[in-house]
Amino acid sequence: MIFEIVITILGAVLLHWLFIALFNPWRYPPGPAGLPLIGSLHLAAPEFHIKLPKLAKKYGPIFTIKAGCRRVVFLVGYDVIKEVITDRAKDFASRCPTIVARIVRGEGLDGIAASPYGPKWMANRKFFYSAMRTMGLGKRGIEKCVVDEIPYIVGELENICSNDGLFEPSSVFDSAVLNVLAYFTFGNRYSYQDEKFKELIHINNDFFQKSKFLNQPQFFLLTLIPGLDKHIFFLIRKINKFVKAEIKQHRQNLDPENPRDYIDCYLNELNQMNDQSELSELGLEMSIMDLFQAGTETTSTTLRWAILYLANNPHIQAEKVQQEIDEVLGFDQLPQYEDRMRMPYCEATVLEVQRMATIAPIGLQHCSEDDQVLGGYRVPKRTSIVACYHSIHFDPKFWKNPNKFDPCNFLDSNGKVCIPDAFMPFGGGLRICVGMNIAKQELFLFFVAILQKFSLHLPDDMDHLDEKPGPGIILAPKIYRVQIKRRA
Repeated sequence: MIFEIVITILGAVLLHWLFIALFNPWRYPPGPAGLPLIGSLHLAAPEFHIKLPKLAKKYGPIFTIKAGCRRVVFLVGYDVIKEVITDRAKDFASRCPTIVARIVRGEGLDGIAASPYGPKWMANRKFFYSAMRTMGLGKRGIEKCVVDEIPYIVGELENICSNDGLFEPSSVFDSAVLNVLAYFTFGNRYSYQDEKFKELIHINNDFFQKSKFLNQPQFFLLTLIPGLDKHIFFLIRKINKFVKAEIKQHRQNLDPENPRDYIDCYLNELNQMNDQSELSELGLEMSIMDLFQAGTETTSTTLRWAILYLANNPHIQAEKVQQEIDEVLGFDQLPQYEDRMRMPYCEATVLEVQRMATIAPIGLQHCSEDDQVLGGYRVPKRTSIVACYHSIHFDPKFWKNPNKFDPCNFLDSNGKVCIPDAFMPFGGGLRICVGMNIAKQELFLFFVAILQKFSLHLPDDMDHLDEKPGPGIILAPKIYRVQIKRRA
């Protein structure tokens, strides 16, 4: 009798999986039929940026991929992405409580990036911007943090030039980018040789290295087996332990009248809040982890792409970028963010690096808390919706030379910077990256400062660096080295 009941239950479960794999609900966005347990994710992952546009040609700009028993709606093309991300931003501003989100941010999904749309998310997001103003860290304040870091970058590169001159960019960029965030968050910068600092960088890099399989078709199967994702949990706990220790130290030394950084501002707010406040110490921890994990890796990776593209295009480097730097700044004047107004080619080059690299080819998942209609299709509430930003960054309707590294993609006929609406490296709408202004200043100022002092060359045994990204949730260049030389 028990055996028959078990067989009946297993049969019902199998039929349920088969139905989900093979059929979509009525008026649901179309998509390929899937396989039991696996679904159809294998038809899109892991190279989403390549496979999604191909699927869109068959099924249209709105289509469904099944990840196991979960349906994910993908958006390909500017019009439908703009409708969801910008025009109807509030309708689709929430986040789904996915397996990945729970792994990296816990069951409560606190913080900013993974938190569902609602009072808690709005409170943390609003406080982030408020703290920047309180600390004097608006656009000008952040600029000072970035500019103050430039001499340390130059010093590291000088040391490399004094040795063999072979430069592996992540060795410097990870430290520089993290230091800007450390100053904003913890109130101090670290020496690049500080063991505590190096350990934090190592943990963060290891997290992204171990997270490569998060966009693999088999990932959701792995999560069903206890212990297989323990390495990621372990790394997240180590980062969280570091953050908790900083918060504890700040609480012990807190001067309410003189907040030093983001943690102090947040703790002050917690000490003054009432029972109805949506802010919490857990929200503080997760917000800091959002900044560190997302902000460091993405900006550092973009700078690595910048070095690669400039080394592969020496004519752009010397005849355009460095010539403009020499004319506007000379050799000794530190760049300021407002200098970009007089340096259109340099700004266009940074923008073109972001476009060509498109390190986040698909965005974080959006969803609605209510049933919606999109493109004539019915999209039930809590359905994961993912935009393929890669599809618009390479659409010939918006770019003069979409498949070629060409800063003129961002220059008009008068040589002035012109940014198409289809350019969305930080997402858009209500869920646009909160660290966008920090990242934009880091990219421009670090890029200009390096090209002002140094020239980049391919190693003697190479004639071209590989521009195909390595595997991972972020499209990063494969590890490479360039020859760096002081400019005369």
